[in-house]
Amino acid sequence: MIQTPRFSPQAGIAIGPILFILAILAIIAAYMASGNSDYQVASGTDRINADVTAQANLIRNAINQCNMQYSLAVSTGSVSPSTDAYPTSTGSGTAVKSLTCAPMGGSSLWGATLLPPPTSGFNDWMYIDDAAAGGGRCFWTTPSSANPMSNSGIVTGLTHAAAKFNSATAYSATNEVIYNPAKASQKFTVWITMPTGTPNANCLP
Repeated sequence: MIQTPRFSPQAGIAIGPILFILAILAIIAAYMASGNSDYQVASGTDRINADVTAQANLIRNAINQCNMQYSLAVSTGSVSPSTDAYPTSTGSGTAVKSLTCAPMGGSSLWGATLLPPPTSGFNDWMYIDDAAAGGGRCFWTTPSSANPMSNSGIVTGLTHAAAKFNSATAYSATNEVIYNPAKASQKFTVWITMPTGTPNANCLP
């Protein structure tokens, strides 16, 4: 006679704990999806801090490398010493992604280097060369939202990014970054060469 096997009372699928875990995961997912949640703000803050810091350093290094290439070209006699050692710009500024290294025959500043797009919620980085008039050289980015002051993630993220540089809330010859969290524009500015006269207005908060 064939007997049906009997299982231990502990055998089988523990459906109760699984349903409980699924319910917890659903609550967490709903919380994370909320645009006003603390998680969303913290995530945006970290992203802005990391992206703005990394991109500011990348742009500054590329512009300074152009200057170094110019110095090398002058030393070999292939470029006139009167050539501007830095990328040029239009009067109101030029998008960083469109800059060329003028001393090196006008080739793209970026070449094989990849310039990432601006972090989500921000406009393109802009650059201005006003050194001839004494206004200095700088580049900057601004939030694309209409009222960035209402977004604590933007303000906190930029504040953390500015803290990674010698920074101030107003122009100072000893600080490489200007960022004023109290300003409506929320502009993040990085100096390449400091002004010898009145700072260019585009480089100010």
